[in-house]
Amino acid sequence: MAMTMAISRALCVLLLLVVAAVSTEAAKIETFNGLGCEGAPTNTFLVNGNQCQTFIDQSSVRVTEINSDVRVSIHNQRNCDTASSVGQAFGPLCFNQGATKIRAVFIA
Repeated sequence: MAMTMAISRALCVLLLLVVAAVSTEAAKIETFNGLGCEGAPTNTFLVNGNQCQTFIDQSSVRVTEINSDVRVSIHNQRNCDTASSVGQAFGPLCFNQGATKIRAVFIA
């Protein structure tokens, strides 16, 4: 009986660890035509980790619903190529364009 209980507990712990490892937090990405992430967003995306979200020329981007240890990379070209990175930060943010429009966000 004790052996069965120990195996049941071990299986429960293993199941919880698998669920925690597989569960990913979806980041909310909102894009804006104007600077400052103000007003109604032009687009809203829910993106899991290690994923690139592309869109058409935007002036600012707000990223929310992530922890402060999640890296966000902003790009001025589509498909999140490393050479197109114009900014990086950790955690929730509002990012304004520089000389070029924002075209992609990578959630690490």
